This record gives sequence, structure tokens and C-alpha cells, in this order.
Amino acid sequence: MTSLSTLLEWQRDWANKGTYDAVMDIVKNHYGAYGIGVEYVYTMVHGAPATKFPEYAVPAAVPVHK
Repeated sequence: MTSLSTLLEWQRDWANKGTYDAVMDIVKNHYGAYGIGVEYVYTMVHGAPATKFPEYAVPAAVPVHK
């Protein structure tokens, strides 16, 4: 059992629009290749605008030993 399979099982009925957008937002932001596939279908097949993903900053390295 994975977190993705659990999430999709909880959603169960895709006609449930009350949680659909939130579930798809989680999938697109946190589930790698599966999320990219969802984004592709939204933009290329359904003509939706591309999702604006948050900018991530890589933290500076902190020396461990002096």
C-alpha cells in the first residue's frame, strides 16, 4: 500500500467535485512521474493552462566538521 494508492482510494468517486481539485493538486505537486502525467493530460488533452508550481530554493551547504 502506498500513499498514492491510499489517496486515490479515498477519492474513490471522481465525480465527487468537492475534493477532486485538492486531490489533483496534491498529485501534481508530490507524486513525480504520475503527477507529470496528470499535468500533461490537463494541458495537452483538455487545454487547461499549465500549473504554476512553487519555486524551490536549494539550501546552502553547512559544514559539519571544523
